[in-house]
Amino acid sequence: MSELDFLLNRKKSIEKKEEKSTAENVEKSEERIEKAQEEKKEENSTVESEKEEETLKVEGKKDEKREKTVENTPESTKNNIEDKGKKEDSEEDSIESIMKKFLEKDPKIGIWSYPAYLVLQYLYNTKPGFKMSRVAKEALEYGLKHMYPDLFSKAEKISQLKQR
Repeated sequence: MSELDFLLNRKKSIEKKEEKSTAENVEKSEERIEKAQEEKKEENSTVESEKEEETLKVEGKKDEKREKTVENTPESTKNNIEDKGKKEDSEEDSIESIMKKFLEKDPKIGIWSYPAYLVLQYLYNTKPGFKMSRVAKEALEYGLKHMYPDLFSKAEKISQLKQR
């Protein structure tokens, strides 16, 4: 067998391996697409169920408002004040417990905003040493601190416990 034949046979075997690997890659990508579609369907169903729950909550609140207008006696108002104090304490505990559940996960989020993207890309490309992630983090925290000061202060306390 000549060296040329040897090389040609070798090339044929390499081509066969590449064909097999591309076929496998196509199958894998099809499986990934199917999984992604299934996940989207699951997300859509959970979103729909959440919307149904919200409508039920709104209807329940309407019923509560009707009950409150009926109960305007002095005794019922005292009981309502005591119940509100208990509810506030339990709400704070539930908020903290919900936030603590998320401490085990990565604190990464994604944002879809063309104006923010364009500003950050411009600054990244025009200012040496510009850090997009740091600026995005600071801007987001600043906005959340002003929009939801109570929740943000609780979140800061809980995150400090995680860092220790």
